[in-house]
Formats: sequence, C-alpha cells, structure tokens
Amino acid sequence: MAARPKASEARDTRSEILDAALELFADKGFYGVSIRDVARATGVGVSAMYHHFASKEELFEAVVIGDLRAEGRPTLGPGTPPPFNGDALELPPYLEKMMLHAMDKFAVLRERKRFRIFLSDGPRLALEGKINLWEKMLIARQPIIDLMARLMDKGLLRRADPELTALGFIAPLMMWRQLMSISPEHTWVEKPRDFARHCVTQFLIGAQNSRE
Repeated sequence: MAARPKASEARDTRSEILDAALELFADKGFYGVSIRDVARATGVGVSAMYHHFASKEELFEAVVIGDLRAEGRPTLGPGTPPPFNGDALELPPYLEKMMLHAMDKFAVLRERKRFRIFLSDGPRLALEGKINLWEKMLIARQPIIDLMARLMDKGLLRRADPELTALGFIAPLMMWRQLMSISPEHTWVEKPRDFARHCVTQFLIGAQNSRE
C-alpha cells in the first residue's frame, strides 16, 4: 500500500495547481480552460485535482481572490494595516505608507495577471451565481473598515459609516490597480508616491471635514 503524501507535499501540489491555473486562465480565460487542462499542465491526475479543489469555480476563486486555505483571507484588498498609535500629524504619512505598500504588492506581475483575470471573468461568474464575489470582497476590505472605525473612535476622522469611509480610501487603489494592468505607462503608475500623497490628501479632506 502506497504511503500517504506528507502535508508539505500536498501543499506543494496545491501551489503547483494554482500556478498552472493562473497561467491558463490568463491565456484562455475561465471558460477556455478545463480541470483536465490544469491537471495536464500540473502533471497530476484529475482525481488529484478534485482532492484539492471541488470545482473549477473553487479553483478560480483560489487563483484570483486568494487561496483562503493557505492565506486566510482574500488578497483583493490592500491587506491588513499595521497598528496606528500616532496623532493627527502622523496620520497622513501612515496612510500614504499603507497605499504604497498595497501598490508595491499590486505591481508584481503575478498580481497583475490575477487582477486581469478577475476583471474579465469575476463579475460574470458572480452574476451567474458560480462564485460569491461580494462576500469575498467584503472580507478583503474588512481590515480597512476596522481601521477606519478605530480612527473615528480616536477622533482622528469624523464619525461616519466605517465601510463607506473605507471604500473612499480603497477606491483610488483599485483604480490604480486597473491602470497598472491596462496602462502601466500612465503617469500615476510611474509616480506612485505622488499618487498616494494626492489621494491621501483628498481622502482626509472628506474624512476629516467638520471633525470636532
């Protein structure tokens, strides 16, 4: 009787499947790729594919939204921010640093491919009820929502809906991510520090307006 693979070997196989699926989805799109195609590219059997991913839709989610089994939360958003214990003067550079960190992450070739696949097939699959895109997007931005709530509690931002405030902060990052994917020579892409500084300034004008 063959020995069962070690957990580390299973994780390696899962990563290889995700790598192969990323390239195939980027080249042919969700509907142009089958589970058998990914299995062939990975060098594993179809049954092994289904051991790791119950369906092609689940594999798609793991590729473009993030492998929740390994990463714990979706990677669509800017990530979990570091704690902030400063004052009002320290807030702008803190938020700028957060933006720059996210843009560094989004600029990686792998992330650019993931986002292009997400844009091309993600909304359609969500409308067809094949993936729960809204829930995953909410989980992805939850750390920023929590941050905005804490900043409001500290009196550093005016009291408002933390989720809407978080969306106001994240929206320019998503636009920048789209530009990185489709127009990498755009001036905002080539000058990320200027972009981050401008966006944080505009964000705080709205988020601190009428702050008592």
